[in-house]
Amino acid sequence: MLRKRDKMKILIERGTTWKLSELPEYSLALDGAVQGPELDLAHHRISVDHHDGCLRMFTSATCKQVLDMLLLGFNPEPYTVYVNDVDGDTAMAVWLLQNPKRVTESKVRRLVEVVAAMDAHGPAYPTADEGLCSGFYDDAMAPERDARRNKTYGQCDLRFLLANCTEGITALIDNYAGKIKVKEPEADYQITHTGKDWVMATSEGWAFSKLYKDGHTTAVAYRILPDHSVEYTIGKKSDLVDFPLGPHSKPGTILHALAAVEPGWGGGSTIGGAVRHPDGSRSRLAPTDVVRIISDVLASTGR
Repeated sequence: MLRKRDKMKILIERGTTWKLSELPEYSLALDGAVQGPELDLAHHRISVDHHDGCLRMFTSATCKQVLDMLLLGFNPEPYTVYVNDVDGDTAMAVWLLQNPKRVTESKVRRLVEVVAAMDAHGPAYPTADEGLCSGFYDDAMAPERDARRNKTYGQCDLRFLLANCTEGITALIDNYAGKIKVKEPEADYQITHTGKDWVMATSEGWAFSKLYKDGHTTAVAYRILPDHSVEYTIGKKSDLVDFPLGPHSKPGTILHALAAVEPGWGGGSTIGGAVRHPDGSRSRLAPTDVVRIISDVLASTGR
């Protein structure tokens, strides 16, 4: 169980997206729970998303938005926080909301800077503190990383997982002394399909670090889950890469075309992924289907 901090409540529903206008007063939606950043001051409803309706080059990650809100006087106590997925950005944001009095600490602000940059821009972005970055993703977020690696994330208790990760963040902040850690080996991958200026690769881990390092600026990474659904992530190195990825709400983009075939695909201008069902399953599209849809979009835009 998550520890109760003051009056703030956390509602976690795997794969659910809400509309801000449908939520009750004093609602705060994190990182995709509501699509797009939005502010309804009259009803105290806020979405701190950075996927839909924005460019990730210019829109801060969720945890950075939360940090800025807290530094500018936001009081999270009366709010219900909506979460539909547990990753580093969401866990960091929840930790900040649970520990608002610590946001002025230099280590906290440094950690948010590192996590927000990595979440917004991915492995293409040089981290400002390698030790802190690896401490966060390899140690604090180890429960989430391990659940995804062993393919149990789709069925695990997200409330318990989030509690473990936020406890790990506390331990990291309290104990980090600037030591450089040895990075884990990057996940290898196998390219299964090749398009014009993009590739599709299968991997059992997070392969984008190596894909970008190997010179692929746009890629689709996928892996088949135990229920035979497919986990897809589509990414490009930055908004400076000419590839019509997203957001998914914009006609003419790849994510929009995928969502038209299989509702639930989502994401922003530089990264997106397959539908997330409440039972933990993902896409039922075959890799060849995804390749065809991407190729059709590129052909229609003259690429």
